[in-house]
Amino acid sequence: TAFYVCGMDIRVYDDELAEALKRLSEKKRNNVLMYYFLEMSDTEIADVMNYTRGAVFKHRRRALEAMKEILKEMN
Repeated sequence: TAFYVCGMDIRVYDDELAEALKRLSEKKRNNVLMYYFLEMSDTEIADVMNYTRGAVFKHRRRALEAMKEILKEMN
C-alpha cells in the first residue's frame, strides 16, 4: 500500500499496518508517516501542517493509541 505524503509515495508492506493507517484521519496518518517513515522532527511536521509542536506530539500519540486498538480488533 502506498500513501502520498509531502510529495512522496511512502510504501507500507505490512498489510495490517497499512489497514490501521488507512482507518486514521488523513492528518493523523500523515503525522505518523512523516515522523516514522520520513524521519521528520515534530518541529518540521508542525511547520508543514501549520500546528504547534505540542499539537503534533498530541495528535501522533492519539493516532498511535487508535492504531493499537485497530490492530487489536484485527487479531
